[in-house]
Amino acid sequence: MERRVQLISMRWAACCSLLAALPVAVQAEPGIRAEYRCLGRFDAVDVTALFFNQAPAELVLLEGESATRLPQLPSADGGRYGSADQEFWIKGERARWSRTKGVVMQCQPIRR
Repeated sequence: MERRVQLISMRWAACCSLLAALPVAVQAEPGIRAEYRCLGRFDAVDVTALFFNQAPAELVLLEGESATRLPQLPSADGGRYGSADQEFWIKGERARWSRTKGVVMQCQPIRR
């Protein structure tokens, strides 16, 4: 009986040491969410912006069924995110969204 308890204890210790060696589960970074109404020359678009500040910092824009990832770009003032075909620049509560084909929209936060 004593031998059996010893074997169980050894197996338990081996299992615990294996579990301790497993990497800790990676936690998803919480994003900062903001909703904007962006007005262009002829249209208005509601967009949700998800800001992720851990390296590499980026912005995810949700518009309808589409999502666009924009990496953070250098900026002397405000937050600037962009890619080859669009740019989202925030200063204070307002934002400016330059989209494809030269469409520029002015964005205000949506208060709910």
